[in-house]
Amino acid sequence: MYISRIRIRPDARDLHLLIDANSYGVHQLLWKLFPSSVESQNDQKEMKRSFLFREEIAREQIPFHKGVKGESVFYTISQALPVSDHPLFAVESKPYALRLNEGDRLAFRLRANPVLLEKKERTAEEFAAWKDRQKRRGERGLPPSKALERGWNCGKVVRHDVVMDAQQRLLRELAEKTSVPAHGKKSDMKKVLLTSWRQAGDIREVEDILKQIIFGNERYKDIETRRLNTAKLLDMALKARMNKALETWLHDKGKNTGFALVRDPKGRLKFQAEGYQWHALPKKGKTAGFSSVDFEGEIEVIDPELFANVLFYGIGPAKGFGCGLMLVRRA
Repeated sequence: MYISRIRIRPDARDLHLLIDANSYGVHQLLWKLFPSSVESQNDQKEMKRSFLFREEIAREQIPFHKGVKGESVFYTISQALPVSDHPLFAVESKPYALRLNEGDRLAFRLRANPVLLEKKERTAEEFAAWKDRQKRRGERGLPPSKALERGWNCGKVVRHDVVMDAQQRLLRELAEKTSVPAHGKKSDMKKVLLTSWRQAGDIREVEDILKQIIFGNERYKDIETRRLNTAKLLDMALKARMNKALETWLHDKGKNTGFALVRDPKGRLKFQAEGYQWHALPKKGKTAGFSSVDFEGEIEVIDPELFANVLFYGIGPAKGFGCGLMLVRRA
């Protein structure tokens, strides 16, 4: 495996205007640096990616960088060396073979697309649409009745954004606890809840509930809340619940892939999650897109062999758009 740092060549710096905020553009350009991946695109229907990448701001990563403001630098982990003489990119590569042992402590950085998967049954209409897609793709399948008898492809997997799911759940929980009929989008629910609480007059009980939620997250238990009004307490509670959900998501990933989050001498997790962003993918539809969160902290290697797969193959979905690559160094 190889780790590489990829920068835009000085004579091609206008390229940043073409790829800025364009996930598809970045992805397609980086593919060109890995011939084995490009060949797989031509030879097979399923594209096989042989690399992970992460995008950063060059000025934040490279001392005394003199390039264009906001210019990108890319880090990749790949099975093969990237092309070193590409006309648009300057590529620096070196072998990547960490020697890992159980109990090793590593500082990490990870940009991931945290999602929860839920299995649901297809409706009759959804099942019929699925069969139509099979036919259009030229795939042979059992008649729907036989497929149903055997239980083939009768279910679907729904992805839930961890951040939005946590916040929606909390708002529904607060609506139920305070007997407020709130539903719909997050912004609509917040507005209805705050309006109803203010109209009720005495909001001390509501604020006590919000403070319990805030202090339930160990990162927020020492926060001063006396000067926060109800709206700010609600925002803080949403943030605390979101943070806890992201912590749980990464903890669960670690259990299955050979690492654990580390605590400091005071018992606090050496972990933070921030920078939640939504990235629209208009080519896939008006509402298509994915979210990303930047994780940072310290982990302990529990199973070196399993954890090596994390470093080489990434965590979570949206790897084609710069998510999943975990960068580590000795703590």
